[in-house]
Amino acid sequence: MQEQPTESAGKVRVVLGNYGLFKGLAVAAGLWLAAWTVLYVVLLLQEPKQSGSEVNPFGMWLFAMTMFGGLSLLVGIPVGLVLGLLLRPVRRQWIHVAVFFAVPSALLWAVFGFDPFGALVGLSVGTAAAAGRLSVCRDVALLPSAGPETGSSTVEA
Repeated sequence: MQEQPTESAGKVRVVLGNYGLFKGLAVAAGLWLAAWTVLYVVLLLQEPKQSGSEVNPFGMWLFAMTMFGGLSLLVGIPVGLVLGLLLRPVRRQWIHVAVFFAVPSALLWAVFGFDPFGALVGLSVGTAAAAGRLSVCRDVALLPSAGPETGSSTVEA
């Protein structure tokens, strides 16, 4: 087990290992897909059957999960990696969770045009991202910052 630096040890950075990264991604993606599946089933049960309709409900669900799930992963993984790198100096895990909720929510709401559907998609992805980040709070490592005071070299121009 790694030794955790104390407050007096200087600046630290929050680092998430590969296990934590995959765990957070699995929790976020699984929660998001489960929430949208429940919503789809509720909407499917409320919609009246149209006579002569040949719509395959499973095929529509699979299409929606592939399209929106793939879009969320294509947007979510890079945004999550950038947020993780930017939040390394921040030790408080609740700030990480709040940022992982706010940034994807606002980003996707803006992408979908600030309408109610965009808000729903943005809030669902933001909530799933925050839950994924919350699930890995115990998996982070606090490492000493690589600044000039710890002996790292700087290049002068």
